[in-house]
Amino acid sequence: MINNRRRVLFQKYTAYIFLFIILYVLQSTPGLFSVLGIRPVLLIPAAVTLAMYEGGFIGGLFGALAGMLCDLGAFSFYGLYSMLLLCCAAASGLLVVYLMRRTLRVAMLLTSGTAALCCLLRFYFDYGLWGYGGISGIFWEQTVPTAIYTAAAAPLFFYLFRRLNRYFSEKISA
Repeated sequence: MINNRRRVLFQKYTAYIFLFIILYVLQSTPGLFSVLGIRPVLLIPAAVTLAMYEGGFIGGLFGALAGMLCDLGAFSFYGLYSMLLLCCAAASGLLVVYLMRRTLRVAMLLTSGTAALCCLLRFYFDYGLWGYGGISGIFWEQTVPTAIYTAAAAPLFFYLFRRLNRYFSEKISA
């Protein structure tokens, strides 16, 4: 029984790692989910919704993994996404465990907040900190739509991780 549980947990977390790598490849493919030049950061809703199902510790670890993958493709400070997604995913997992219910509305709320925070801080460190002139156009035409487009992907990951969680729970109890 214990060996079966360990084997299933190993398969579960390996599947999550491969899913995050595939999501990184998909989000960094030029022109693949681009709408009017705006692309979503798919790893943000994936990390937040995974944390909602797995809790604070595992959610924080996968948030850090998602952040490291996002940092590979970002042209800003390395480690910004890693720290942000580690904290936001762990906080999301703990909020759902102790304070909130696991619903689509909560997933949308937590993903929207995380996407807004990540996009705003990236905008600040890429443009605002350096005092460039006329950056309000970049903010309204790139940063805000990216945060909205990223948050709009949350239902897909919410239902995906719900299905995966049920599948692996049934395998563990069998």
